[in-house]
Amino acid sequence: MTDIINTIVFPIVRRDYILDALKSLRYFTPPNYQTIVVDQTRPDAEFEAQVRELCDVHVKTRKNYGFAQGTNIGWRLAQGKDQDYIFEVMNKCEVTARPGPPLQPTEYLTTCNDDVVFIWDKWWHGVMESFRRYDTAVCANPMSPREPGWGYGKEGFIDHLTFRESINPDNILKLVEEKNGQHVDGLTCWCSVFKAWALDELGMFDERFMYGGGEDYDLMSRIYVKDYRALASSLSWVYHFWGQSKDEPDGLAQAQPAAREYWNKLNVLWPDGFDVWARDPETGEKYERVPEVAIMPL
Repeated sequence: MTDIINTIVFPIVRRDYILDALKSLRYFTPPNYQTIVVDQTRPDAEFEAQVRELCDVHVKTRKNYGFAQGTNIGWRLAQGKDQDYIFEVMNKCEVTARPGPPLQPTEYLTTCNDDVVFIWDKWWHGVMESFRRYDTAVCANPMSPREPGWGYGKEGFIDHLTFRESINPDNILKLVEEKNGQHVDGLTCWCSVFKAWALDELGMFDERFMYGGGEDYDLMSRIYVKDYRALASSLSWVYHFWGQSKDEPDGLAQAQPAAREYWNKLNVLWPDGFDVWARDPETGEKYERVPEVAIMPL
Protein backbone atom coordinates (compact mmCIF):
# COMPACT_ATOMS: atom_id res chain seq x y z
CA MET A 1 0.00 0.00 0.00
CA THR A 2 1.26 3.50 -0.84
CA ASP A 3 2.17 5.57 2.20
CA ILE A 4 -0.21 8.47 2.79
CA ILE A 5 1.86 11.67 2.75
CA ASN A 6 -0.70 14.38 1.93
CA THR A 7 -3.99 15.55 3.45
CA ILE A 8 -6.19 17.50 1.03
CA VAL A 9 -8.98 19.54 2.60
CA PHE A 10 -11.86 20.99 0.59
CA PRO A 11 -13.85 23.56 2.63
CA ILE A 12 -17.02 23.91 0.56
CA VAL A 13 -19.98 26.29 0.68
CA ARG A 14 -21.43 25.42 -2.75
CA ARG A 15 -22.27 22.14 -4.47
CA ASP A 16 -21.53 23.06 -8.10
CA TYR A 17 -18.05 21.66 -8.65
CA ILE A 18 -16.91 19.52 -5.72
CA LEU A 19 -17.95 16.16 -7.20
CA ASP A 20 -15.92 16.84 -10.36
CA ALA A 21 -13.03 18.07 -8.20
CA LEU A 22 -12.94 14.85 -6.19
CA LYS A 23 -13.36 12.57 -9.22
CA SER A 24 -10.60 14.30 -11.18
CA LEU A 25 -8.32 14.31 -8.12
CA ARG A 26 -8.68 10.55 -7.84
CA TYR A 27 -8.04 10.06 -11.58
CA PHE A 28 -4.93 12.25 -11.84
CA THR A 29 -3.22 11.75 -8.47
CA PRO A 30 -1.07 8.93 -7.08
CA PRO A 31 -2.88 7.19 -4.18
CA ASN A 32 -0.68 8.82 -1.56
CA TYR A 33 -3.26 11.23 -0.13
CA GLN A 34 -6.32 11.36 2.10
CA THR A 35 -9.23 13.73 1.50
CA ILE A 36 -11.42 15.61 3.95
CA VAL A 37 -14.45 17.58 2.79
CA VAL A 38 -15.61 20.18 5.30
CA ASP A 39 -19.15 20.54 4.00
CA GLN A 40 -20.68 23.89 4.95
CA THR A 41 -23.54 23.70 2.44
CA ARG A 42 -27.22 23.51 3.29
CA PRO A 43 -28.39 20.01 4.24
CA ASP A 44 -28.97 17.73 1.23
CA ALA A 45 -28.91 14.00 1.93
CA GLU A 46 -28.42 12.90 -1.69
CA PHE A 47 -25.53 15.29 -2.30
CA GLU A 48 -23.86 14.39 0.99
CA ALA A 49 -24.05 10.68 0.14
CA GLN A 50 -22.31 11.36 -3.19
CA VAL A 51 -19.53 13.32 -1.51
CA ARG A 52 -18.97 10.61 1.10
CA GLU A 53 -18.35 8.08 -1.67
CA LEU A 54 -15.51 10.21 -3.02
CA CYS A 55 -13.66 11.37 0.12
CA ASP A 56 -12.13 9.70 3.16
CA VAL A 57 -13.82 11.89 5.77
CA HIS A 58 -16.92 14.07 5.40
CA VAL A 59 -17.41 16.77 8.02
CA LYS A 60 -20.93 18.22 7.90
CA THR A 61 -21.06 21.52 9.77
CA ARG A 62 -24.10 23.32 11.10
CA LYS A 63 -22.93 26.71 9.83
CA ASN A 64 -20.53 28.32 7.38
CA TYR A 65 -17.13 28.69 9.05
CA GLY A 66 -15.53 30.10 5.91
CA PHE A 67 -12.43 29.09 3.98
CA ALA A 68 -9.76 29.65 6.65
CA GLN A 69 -11.49 27.97 9.56
CA GLY A 70 -12.98 25.26 7.33
CA THR A 71 -9.51 24.34 6.11
CA ASN A 72 -8.06 24.35 9.62
CA ILE A 73 -10.80 22.02 10.85
CA GLY A 74 -9.74 19.40 8.31
CA TRP A 75 -6.02 19.85 8.84
CA ARG A 76 -6.29 19.63 12.61
CA LEU A 77 -8.50 16.53 12.41
CA ALA A 78 -5.90 14.80 10.26
CA GLN A 79 -2.88 15.77 12.36
CA GLY A 80 -4.65 14.71 15.56
CA LYS A 81 -2.57 16.85 17.91
CA ASP A 82 -5.35 18.52 19.89
CA GLN A 83 -7.77 15.98 21.29
CA ASP A 84 -9.96 18.61 22.97
CA TYR A 85 -10.43 20.36 19.62
CA ILE A 86 -11.17 17.07 17.86
CA PHE A 87 -13.75 16.24 20.52
CA GLU A 88 -15.37 19.64 19.92
CA VAL A 89 -15.52 19.01 16.15
CA MET A 90 -17.06 15.58 16.73
CA ASN A 91 -19.58 17.16 19.10
CA LYS A 92 -20.65 20.06 16.90
CA CYS A 93 -20.37 18.50 13.44
CA GLU A 94 -21.40 15.23 11.84
CA VAL A 95 -18.16 13.44 10.97
CA THR A 96 -18.42 10.40 8.69
CA ALA A 97 -15.37 8.34 7.74
CA ARG A 98 -15.33 5.93 4.82
CA PRO A 99 -14.53 2.32 5.79
CA GLY A 100 -10.79 1.74 5.80
CA PRO A 101 -7.70 3.01 7.62
CA PRO A 102 -8.29 6.01 9.92
CA LEU A 103 -6.91 9.45 9.20
CA GLN A 104 -3.21 9.80 9.86
CA PRO A 105 -0.79 12.71 10.28
CA THR A 106 0.84 13.57 6.97
CA GLU A 107 3.99 15.27 5.74
CA TYR A 108 2.01 17.69 3.58
CA LEU A 109 -1.20 19.61 4.22
CA THR A 110 -3.14 20.93 1.23
CA THR A 111 -6.09 23.28 0.96
CA CYS A 112 -8.13 23.23 -2.22
CA ASN A 113 -11.06 25.26 -3.53
CA ASP A 114 -14.02 23.20 -4.63
CA ASP A 115 -14.03 24.83 -8.10
CA VAL A 116 -10.76 23.15 -9.15
CA VAL A 117 -10.55 20.36 -11.69
CA PHE A 118 -7.39 18.28 -11.90
CA ILE A 119 -6.28 17.98 -15.51
CA TRP A 120 -2.75 16.61 -15.53
CA ASP A 121 -1.30 13.42 -14.09
CA LYS A 122 1.99 15.14 -13.25
CA TRP A 123 0.54 17.93 -11.10
CA TRP A 124 1.73 16.27 -7.87
CA HIS A 125 5.12 15.47 -9.37
CA GLY A 126 5.42 19.18 -10.23
CA VAL A 127 4.72 20.17 -6.63
CA MET A 128 7.39 17.79 -5.37
CA GLU A 129 9.85 19.03 -7.98
CA SER A 130 9.20 22.63 -6.86
CA PHE A 131 10.14 21.70 -3.30
CA ARG A 132 13.27 19.95 -4.54
CA ARG A 133 14.37 22.95 -6.61
CA TYR A 134 13.72 25.57 -3.95
CA ASP A 135 14.88 24.29 -0.59
CA THR A 136 13.46 27.25 1.39
CA ALA A 137 9.97 26.76 -0.07
CA VAL A 138 7.39 25.62 2.47
CA CYS A 139 4.39 26.05 0.15
CA ALA A 140 3.98 25.11 -3.53
CA ASN A 141 0.91 26.10 -5.55
CA PRO A 142 -0.04 24.64 -8.94
CA MET A 143 -0.78 27.25 -11.60
CA SER A 144 -4.04 27.46 -13.52
CA PRO A 145 -4.42 28.22 -17.23
CA ARG A 146 -7.75 29.85 -16.40
CA GLU A 147 -6.15 32.93 -14.84
CA PRO A 148 -2.77 34.59 -14.37
CA GLY A 149 -0.41 33.62 -11.61
CA TRP A 150 -0.03 36.36 -9.02
CA GLY A 151 2.32 36.92 -6.19
CA TYR A 152 4.30 39.27 -4.03
CA GLY A 153 7.74 40.11 -5.35
CA LYS A 154 10.43 42.32 -3.90
CA GLU A 155 9.02 45.27 -5.86
CA GLY A 156 5.50 44.84 -4.59
CA PHE A 157 2.34 43.11 -5.76
CA ILE A 158 3.03 41.59 -9.16
CA ASP A 159 1.31 39.48 -11.79
CA HIS A 160 3.90 37.96 -14.07
CA LEU A 161 2.82 34.45 -14.98
CA THR A 162 0.29 35.16 -17.70
CA PHE A 163 -2.35 32.72 -18.86
CA ARG A 164 -3.82 31.95 -22.27
CA GLU A 165 -7.56 31.78 -22.77
CA SER A 166 -6.96 29.18 -25.47
CA ILE A 167 -5.28 26.80 -23.02
CA ASN A 168 -7.62 24.17 -21.63
CA PRO A 169 -7.38 20.65 -20.23
CA ASP A 170 -7.01 19.21 -23.73
CA ASN A 171 -3.81 21.07 -24.57
CA ILE A 172 -2.24 21.69 -21.16
CA LEU A 173 1.13 20.32 -22.34
CA LYS A 174 1.55 23.37 -24.56
CA LEU A 175 1.47 25.59 -21.51
CA VAL A 176 3.78 23.31 -19.55
CA GLU A 177 6.36 23.58 -22.32
CA GLU A 178 5.87 27.33 -22.79
CA LYS A 179 6.30 28.29 -19.13
CA ASN A 180 9.19 25.88 -18.56
CA GLY A 181 9.23 25.98 -14.77
CA GLN A 182 8.64 29.69 -14.15
CA HIS A 183 7.39 30.61 -10.69
CA VAL A 184 6.07 33.60 -8.77
CA ASP A 185 6.42 34.24 -5.04
CA GLY A 186 2.98 34.02 -3.49
CA LEU A 187 0.02 31.95 -2.37
CA THR A 188 -2.81 31.15 -4.75
CA CYS A 189 -5.01 29.13 -2.35
CA TRP A 190 -7.02 27.50 -5.13
CA CYS A 191 -4.62 24.61 -4.44
CA SER A 192 -1.83 25.20 -1.93
CA VAL A 193 0.44 22.41 -0.67
CA PHE A 194 2.23 23.16 2.61
CA LYS A 195 4.92 21.29 4.49
CA ALA A 196 3.21 20.29 7.72
CA TRP A 197 6.21 21.13 9.93
CA ALA A 198 6.12 24.71 8.64
CA LEU A 199 2.47 25.16 9.64
CA ASP A 200 3.37 23.78 13.07
CA GLU A 201 5.99 26.50 13.33
CA LEU A 202 4.14 29.40 11.67
CA GLY A 203 0.52 28.61 12.53
CA MET A 204 -2.29 27.61 10.19
CA PHE A 205 -4.74 30.11 8.68
CA ASP A 206 -5.85 32.95 10.94
CA GLU A 207 -9.55 32.23 11.40
CA ARG A 208 -10.53 35.87 11.87
CA PHE A 209 -10.63 36.19 8.09
CA MET A 210 -14.28 35.47 7.34
CA TYR A 211 -15.52 34.18 5.02
CA GLY A 212 -12.70 34.15 2.51
CA GLY A 213 -10.09 36.61 1.30
CA GLY A 214 -6.96 37.91 3.01
CA GLU A 215 -6.00 34.75 4.87
CA ASP A 216 -3.53 33.93 2.09
CA TYR A 217 -1.75 37.30 2.32
CA ASP A 218 -1.58 36.91 6.08
CA LEU A 219 -0.04 33.45 5.99
CA MET A 220 2.33 34.56 3.25
CA SER A 221 3.59 37.35 5.48
CA ARG A 222 4.41 34.85 8.21
CA ILE A 223 6.22 32.64 5.71
CA TYR A 224 8.43 35.40 4.37
CA VAL A 225 9.27 37.09 7.65
CA LYS A 226 10.91 33.78 8.65
CA ASP A 227 12.91 33.66 5.39
CA TYR A 228 10.87 30.83 3.87
CA ARG A 229 9.16 31.00 0.49
CA ALA A 230 5.74 30.24 -1.00
CA LEU A 231 5.82 29.46 -4.71
CA ALA A 232 3.17 29.45 -7.39
CA SER A 233 4.94 27.14 -9.81
CA SER A 234 4.41 26.39 -13.48
CA LEU A 235 5.93 22.97 -12.82
CA SER A 236 2.41 21.98 -11.71
CA TRP A 237 -1.00 22.75 -13.23
CA VAL A 238 -4.66 22.44 -12.25
CA TYR A 239 -7.72 24.10 -13.77
CA HIS A 240 -9.39 26.68 -11.53
CA PHE A 241 -12.73 28.12 -12.60
CA TRP A 242 -12.15 31.04 -10.21
CA GLY A 243 -14.74 32.83 -8.14
CA GLN A 244 -17.12 29.86 -8.03
CA SER A 245 -16.20 28.60 -4.57
CA LYS A 246 -17.93 31.51 -2.81
CA ASP A 247 -21.53 31.37 -1.74
CA GLU A 248 -22.41 34.48 -3.73
CA PRO A 249 -21.31 35.45 -7.26
CA ASP A 250 -19.32 38.53 -6.25
CA GLY A 251 -18.11 37.13 -2.95
CA LEU A 252 -14.44 37.62 -3.75
CA ALA A 253 -14.92 41.26 -4.71
CA GLN A 254 -16.87 41.84 -1.50
CA ALA A 255 -14.39 40.03 0.73
CA GLN A 256 -11.07 41.39 -0.48
CA PRO A 257 -11.35 45.12 0.43
CA ALA A 258 -12.64 44.31 3.91
CA ALA A 259 -9.95 41.65 4.37
CA ARG A 260 -7.18 44.03 3.35
CA GLU A 261 -8.42 46.70 5.76
CA TYR A 262 -8.68 44.15 8.55
CA TRP A 263 -5.23 42.73 7.76
CA ASN A 264 -3.69 46.17 8.22
CA LYS A 265 -5.46 46.59 11.56
CA LEU A 266 -4.02 43.26 12.75
CA ASN A 267 -0.53 44.24 11.67
CA VAL A 268 -0.29 47.78 13.02
CA LEU A 269 3.51 47.67 13.29
CA TRP A 270 3.85 47.22 9.54
CA PRO A 271 4.11 50.43 7.48
CA ASP A 272 2.26 48.70 4.63
CA GLY A 273 0.11 45.71 5.50
CA PHE A 274 0.90 43.93 2.24
CA ASP A 275 4.62 44.59 2.01
CA VAL A 276 5.88 41.25 3.25
CA TRP A 277 9.42 42.35 2.38
CA ALA A 278 9.26 45.48 4.58
CA ARG A 279 12.10 46.23 7.01
CA ASP A 280 12.51 48.73 9.80
CA PRO A 281 14.43 51.64 8.20
CA GLU A 282 16.49 52.16 11.36
CA THR A 283 17.46 48.59 12.24
CA GLY A 284 17.07 46.85 8.87
CA GLU A 285 15.14 44.06 10.60
CA LYS A 286 12.01 42.54 9.09
CA TYR A 287 8.77 43.65 10.67
CA GLU A 288 7.15 40.96 12.77
CA ARG A 289 3.56 40.05 12.16
CA VAL A 290 1.33 40.82 15.16
CA PRO A 291 -0.73 39.68 16.98
CA GLU A 292 -0.73 35.87 17.25
CA VAL A 293 -2.74 33.69 14.88
CA ALA A 294 -6.30 33.28 16.15
CA ILE A 295 -8.26 30.03 16.29
CA MET A 296 -11.98 30.82 16.62
CA PRO A 297 -14.44 28.75 18.66
CA LEU A 298 -16.75 26.44 16.73
